[in-house]
Amino acid sequence: MKQRYQLDVYRALAAMAVAVFHAYQSNRTAHWPLEGTVWHEILLATDLFVAMFFVLSGFLLGIPVARAALGLSEPRPARVFLVKRVARLVPLYFLVVLVVWTMTNPEFPGQWRDLVLHLTFTHVYSDDYIFWTNGPAWSLADEMHFYLLLAVLGPLAYRLCARFGGTRAKLAVLLTGAGTLAALSLGYKILAKYVWQVPHDRWSVWFGPLAKLDLFAIGLLMAVASAAGFRLAARWQRAGFALTGAGLVYLAHTADLSEAFVHTVVGLGCALVITSTTLTTVAPPRLLSWRPLVTIGVASYSVYLWHEPVLRVLGASGLLPDRGTPTAFVVTAVCLLVVVIPLAMVSYQAIEKVGMKLAATIDGTGRARNYYPELDRLSNWEPAPR
Repeated sequence: MKQRYQLDVYRALAAMAVAVFHAYQSNRTAHWPLEGTVWHEILLATDLFVAMFFVLSGFLLGIPVARAALGLSEPRPARVFLVKRVARLVPLYFLVVLVVWTMTNPEFPGQWRDLVLHLTFTHVYSDDYIFWTNGPAWSLADEMHFYLLLAVLGPLAYRLCARFGGTRAKLAVLLTGAGTLAALSLGYKILAKYVWQVPHDRWSVWFGPLAKLDLFAIGLLMAVASAAGFRLAARWQRAGFALTGAGLVYLAHTADLSEAFVHTVVGLGCALVITSTTLTTVAPPRLLSWRPLVTIGVASYSVYLWHEPVLRVLGASGLLPDRGTPTAFVVTAVCLLVVVIPLAMVSYQAIEKVGMKLAATIDGTGRARNYYPELDRLSNWEPAPR
């Protein structure tokens, strides 16, 4: 039986954390509003939770692949996987990009290169345009690269694992594959940092798909563990995973760690915390089923995409206080969340959910779904000859 993990609250917390960070960042003048306090350190750390989105994507999208490769379910064609991803995510992404680009480029032709790069998910290869139009959109471009990669590697994993009869051998193939992706990403960052000595402001190097592939790979490793039946049974095991994960997130922010590897450590920490509440033999904590956060989590993609444009509109409309004070930051953050969360709910219902329903018209084999099999059977029925 397919298990549904309660992860919406994690998505909600990550999306709101990033939104609050950008509210804090927008209030920076010569100094940060809360600089010199523990709150400043906490708020700087909230931006790191972008890593959680990549880990969650690898985990959730990797589970069906891992299960099929292990012979626990039927393989899903790559085109079906891509159609479902595109139908859910791309319409909203295009809408946000087009709306924001049009508002910021009122005269033709405007920054047309920026628009073309964003619409083709290639702005992550440009140091100039990677954060233009909608800053958080860089992570969606990376995600699209990972979806294409998984669409290629999934069928390959099915074929390789089919050559082995034992579960251990199949697990070895899957773990080696995911581990190789993580190693490639880490190796790339080691070369960029210590051999090529790439400056920290070469954004395309440090925020491009190859730099964040290790986070997606961490999620894939979790998916393999889940498909293999790994579960934490004892309370001390769950507590150990949770505390170790929280410690890694804390270490990533406080230790003298190179920026090239901060997201990697945060992603690993998030993976351990998520594992402690999902890959277990007991019910997850009640917080993970708290309805308000679950509701926000369902619309977290919309929250993530809309929050920066909303912040810019609020600022341009004079609805936010003067920047630079702790009070201004708090008011900015509250106003942003009060506006963007309802907007995200509407966006989810009107755009994301419609895309999901359109994707549902395709069955598991990639063909148009037959909603009337009983009528077809009756129409093909012929009376027995007398």
